[in-house]
Amino acid sequence: MQALFLLFSNICRFKQGPDSVPSSTNLLLLIFVVNFFLESLLGLTVYSIGQSLFLALFAIFFLFAFTGIWLYLFRLTSRYLQTITALVGISLFTNIIFFLPLTLLWKLGLFSNDSFALLNLLLIFWVLTIYANIYRAALNISFFLGLALVITYFITFNTMAFNIIGA
Repeated sequence: MQALFLLFSNICRFKQGPDSVPSSTNLLLLIFVVNFFLESLLGLTVYSIGQSLFLALFAIFFLFAFTGIWLYLFRLTSRYLQTITALVGISLFTNIIFFLPLTLLWKLGLFSNDSFALLNLLLIFWVLTIYANIYRAALNISFFLGLALVITYFITFNTMAFNIIGA
């Protein structure tokens, strides 16, 4: 467990990439399940239980599909397992280390709504840059092209989610 914490910490600090992640279906399944429940829990602060569960599942599967399409287009499908494990692992890592404590502090009234929104925005931008770095390494592209892909992913996902659940 400590090795995974160190790995995802290093990925968040741009010291390692998806090629350092073990190519393990069991690891991906474990991270997927834990991240699904944590995403659902965080979603309950804003949405109903049904909407929260749907959004958590939709977010992960949209990430799976988006990543798979780009790796297929670049003819790098052999990197899929490591890349998706890195992306879901970073989501889980940042949710546990940053978003969950921040949300709890906000719910306890220790942050104003404006402060909470600003901190969330900064954290989201940081996570998007981490994702861009992962796509950069996985697709052998520049960081800025990786960032463009991640922004496309983010806007598309949020637009689809908004249109599906109307929230």
